[in-house]
Amino acid sequence: MPVRMVVKYAKQDRVKYISHLDLMRTLHRALRRAGIPVAFSQGYNPQPRVAFAPPLPVGMTSQGEYMDVMLASEMSPQEFCQGMNSVLPQGIAILKAVAIDESLPSLMSMIERALYCISLKAPGLCIEGALKDFLAQPDITITKSGKKGERLVNIRPMIHRLDIVGQEEGKVIMEAMLSAGSKESLNPEQMIRSFLEFAGIEGDSCCFADIHRVDMFLYRENEWITPLELGRG
Repeated sequence: MPVRMVVKYAKQDRVKYISHLDLMRTLHRALRRAGIPVAFSQGYNPQPRVAFAPPLPVGMTSQGEYMDVMLASEMSPQEFCQGMNSVLPQGIAILKAVAIDESLPSLMSMIERALYCISLKAPGLCIEGALKDFLAQPDITITKSGKKGERLVNIRPMIHRLDIVGQEEGKVIMEAMLSAGSKESLNPEQMIRSFLEFAGIEGDSCCFADIHRVDMFLYRENEWITPLELGRG
């Protein structure tokens, strides 16, 4: 009997500079090596029925990445995780898997937000006041590049929450809940660069200690949940 699984995995520091395409290839190879009974599409060129949630920008780590896998036969989530982790390279780890209803839409279409932890080096910056003034703006415009060229985008509606949660060793620790998904998506690095420019600090890479995706969220039955919470039962 076919089974649809949502799988949560981590992309750790060791592999944070590999592209999303290379990550997908690695996971596809692991599925084959682990003997996972992945279902294939119909037609002249059958493809494995594996889909991925919104990609993580290169250079970031995550403990909240997701893929959607259709299995041709039954397999327990525990067996799936153990099999995959036995063949995956260091730096990529399957954290949990759950079976979900086959009729649900794709993860890419359901996910709308992502939570990030940002460690920012900001020497000499009165960050609390600057952050309050930054978020008080009705418009925060950045230049986004795409297939049709560059365009100006107001990212303020995409910043759902941006808070300072701590400070340590010259770093400011922030949490950001940002839009992520097929409808609209905000790269946290672009947001931080815009903030540094607003605060009068050169927004180069030396200002970043770390950007880590904590999880992704979708809105269902009047609440924000993670994809794992779609699990049956």
